[in-house]
Amino acid sequence: MVKKNFLYIRGNPGVGKITVARVLQKQMGWKLFWFHDLKNAIYNIVQEHRIPRLMDEVTVPVVRYMLEKGENIIYVRPSPDLKTVENIREAVQAYPEYTFHVVQLTAPYDVLHERVISREDPYRITNKKDLDAYMGERAMSSIDDEHCVATEGKTAEDVAMTIMRIIGLQ
Repeated sequence: MVKKNFLYIRGNPGVGKITVARVLQKQMGWKLFWFHDLKNAIYNIVQEHRIPRLMDEVTVPVVRYMLEKGENIIYVRPSPDLKTVENIREAVQAYPEYTFHVVQLTAPYDVLHERVISREDPYRITNKKDLDAYMGERAMSSIDDEHCVATEGKTAEDVAMTIMRIIGLQ
């Protein structure tokens, strides 16, 4: 049986998660699920940004649906929350044809700050105050079997290649 892959990319705002995921999607042809797409859709309905509990409840059923389709998946979410990642890991383990990979992208605070203030997306963090609040409220938890990849000074293509080597595809 050919193993399928579920790649979970996480990290602080501005670290380059979606940029790297788009490179991986293009290079490997995997399905890309960006958590913000779902969150933005729900925000448009409930008109509230801070809905983490709701998003956690929605995440696992969405993951299960994606797994049932039987395709390789890149799932991008900024979650530092160990419980959320463990819930997703448990859902993936119910599908023995899948291997679950967790990669945390990292960058120093000054790099994150520089990147978020250059954004113009109203659904994402775009200023120092919100970045500081996010990072103050949600410290990254350590996750078993997680790989950390620094993005500072690297192109998205370089980071994507590093991830492909880590998960055994290069």
